[in-house]
Amino acid sequence: MAISTQPHIDLTQATYQIVRCGDCNAVVAMSPLNQKQRAVCPRCHHTLKSGSRWGLHRCSIIAFSILILMPFALSYPLLSVELLGVKIHASVWEGVWKMATEGYPYTAFLVFICAVFMPIAFAILVILLKLSQILRIQPRNLLLALSYIKPWVMFDVYLVALGVTAFKVRDYATLDFDIYLIAFVLTSLLTTLLFIKINPIELWNDFYPHNKHLSGKSLKNSPHFCSACQYTFEHPMISFKNHPICPRCHSRLDVPSNVYLQRTWATLIAGIIMLFPANMLPMSYVYMTAVPTGDTLMSGVLTFIDMGSYFVAFVVFVASIFVPISKIIIMLYLLFCVHFEWKHSIKWQMRLLHIVHFVGRWSMLDLFVLALMMSLVTRGQIINFSVGPAAFYFGATVFMTMISTSQFDSRLLWNIYDKQKIK
Repeated sequence: MAISTQPHIDLTQATYQIVRCGDCNAVVAMSPLNQKQRAVCPRCHHTLKSGSRWGLHRCSIIAFSILILMPFALSYPLLSVELLGVKIHASVWEGVWKMATEGYPYTAFLVFICAVFMPIAFAILVILLKLSQILRIQPRNLLLALSYIKPWVMFDVYLVALGVTAFKVRDYATLDFDIYLIAFVLTSLLTTLLFIKINPIELWNDFYPHNKHLSGKSLKNSPHFCSACQYTFEHPMISFKNHPICPRCHSRLDVPSNVYLQRTWATLIAGIIMLFPANMLPMSYVYMTAVPTGDTLMSGVLTFIDMGSYFVAFVVFVASIFVPISKIIIMLYLLFCVHFEWKHSIKWQMRLLHIVHFVGRWSMLDLFVLALMMSLVTRGQIINFSVGPAAFYFGATVFMTMISTSQFDSRLLWNIYDKQKIK
């Protein structure tokens, strides 16, 4: 639980830890936690600290297991189809390679980043952090990199893409699942488990114990807050360029809020521009006896409906059409709320922002399906499959909107709410 800084609370008691909430900027007095408790902000209900986390030793064992399984999960066959008596296998790496060598290198790069590079980098970072702990090294850059990489690890999304691909291919050929699919499923589950259980904020506390947390007894001024490492402190350091920086991660503290708004607007506008060709141009082509049939995002959903696969059509529609458009609409609404100081329900605004953070990564589902289809069907025989020009624009939309969401500072909304309360 967390205790807010109300007048009847005696903050001179050293048992209370003073923290500033990264979501709403409230100063909170937090009591000590046991392993089954978590502290939440009494104003916005953002989790400030959790006692139920796994230690770095256990997380490093899981990360090492992921790296052992990764070659089997990425390069060995997951699905197989039989076309004209020829057995054709599909793997994660085969799909990326086919996409890259057949004229779509930029789209292949987007898939490679989320499905290959980021999951491997995530596991390696955890192992390097354990080595740093053994060698008593303070890995400032590794901890910062871990926080940046986490949202881009999408092995769980790729697992759902496998199921969608299976439904899409079954009408063209006999589909079989290979034994190496077990390795891929295990890797996905372990990566998701590691994603949930590792806590970068607590790792900062473990590696930098000399950066003491504020207590009610020592607090004399309004505390500062670093959004990069979630650290609350009283006095910032000054860099050699005369900028105030965090004493723990050395991130700059004097970046104006207008800079974050400009970054949010720039990436969001880029995502909106990319969204138009992503929906209007063909996402993929299927060649039957050398006759091409182009599918846009919506026509692909309608194809699943005609096949009777209503659940798959629903999943593809939500991930590929509803989520990207909804993200843009929500982000535009929140930005207008900041610029025009709309005094709407702050709880509703924060709920929308949290939804956008959660669902954004699932839009990559369609690109992962395309990568698998490239390795399964592209053989230049009776049936051929090719990625369409919309694929790159769609991937760019997903990337731009995810970056836009990460740059938006929710404290700007709470500033408007605080002004409204003062009036």
